[in-house]
Amino acid sequence: MNIKETNGLIKHISNIFENVLAERGLLESKLFPVSEYISVSCYHTYENLYDVMKQVWARTTPEQLAKKSKTLLSDIHALSITYNWLYYSLGRMGVLFNELESDASREPAKKREEWKYILEQWYRLATSYFNTGKHSVLSSGKVNLAFDDKTIKWLLDNMQPVTEDQVKKVRRAVGAVDLYAFLEECEARAKIIDHGPYKVGKDEILVVSEYTRLYDGKGKPWLPWSETEAKLPSSTLGVAMTIKNASATFNDVGTMTVEPGDYSRLVTRLVSYTKRGNKVVPLGIDELPAYGEAADAAQAELYMRFSEWDKKRLMLAGAMAYWRGFARYTDAVGITDKVDWNISKSVEDKYVPFFMKNDADAAFMRFGRFDDEMVSDPTLYLLPEK
Repeated sequence: MNIKETNGLIKHISNIFENVLAERGLLESKLFPVSEYISVSCYHTYENLYDVMKQVWARTTPEQLAKKSKTLLSDIHALSITYNWLYYSLGRMGVLFNELESDASREPAKKREEWKYILEQWYRLATSYFNTGKHSVLSSGKVNLAFDDKTIKWLLDNMQPVTEDQVKKVRRAVGAVDLYAFLEECEARAKIIDHGPYKVGKDEILVVSEYTRLYDGKGKPWLPWSETEAKLPSSTLGVAMTIKNASATFNDVGTMTVEPGDYSRLVTRLVSYTKRGNKVVPLGIDELPAYGEAADAAQAELYMRFSEWDKKRLMLAGAMAYWRGFARYTDAVGITDKVDWNISKSVEDKYVPFFMKNDADAAFMRFGRFDDEMVSDPTLYLLPEK
């Protein structure tokens, strides 16, 4: 891939980032210093991601991993694929803006080559993963499609007709899991992914929501604080439903928007499922309340735990949670124990003192400039072509 092609990818991911940020804004929370910890994690990623992903891609190819991941309850999906460029690019943006006077030619040649490598592997992974053959949800037309016909058939074959009341009960239980999963990742969506929409009839769509790395008391906790007295019935959960006379759009951080928003009355069939061993098995609708109850209890435990931490500890925890997202890749090739998932001392010493006093990185000023400026100078900085 030459520089011009790489810069084409940078322009595209800048558009993705701008769209996501326009939807969500700079993230704020009464509990976690979210914007601050994201920045710290991105600087750490800029320093360390290349070395980790170089080891991953030495053991598999993006095409092989994509093929393996086009399944139910996979850790590699639209959001974790987006990780490949998002955190590194924001760390790079901060370094160029704050330290190199926005002059990309001053970035060390080694770092430019690392960035090209990361983008090339991401492009290969993404175009192999999405059924559209495109490299993002945005370029696919705001659809997140990866499942094959066999997987869709399994979902449809195991679906049961449901009433509006049943759907509301399922959504309440799953909503509790959603909130717990969000809090455990320090108020991030890392455990949550939505898929679809798959057309299954003239006026019906199939959409899927999945949760992975939930704490069920078995095996090593995902994060140092994940262990709670409350345990979910399993570490994974999926819910698929067919919806009549509705539409759904998706973004590259794995979020689904269904119109109309109050769609419970339009759901015709539903199946929930989990993984037991290496096999995906359906769950009964009557099994879902146990997930919701355990999630509510675990969320309460985590909230009380986090509320006792000071800003620095919360910041480092959030930064670690973001960085550990790449363990989804190292797990796939069996090298997770070889990687240090703590935020490096050098990054902590350099950036944490600033974010203890400030709630945003000045580099984010690059977002929201006039459109004509961002055409020639995208938010995430082009590589110099000369």
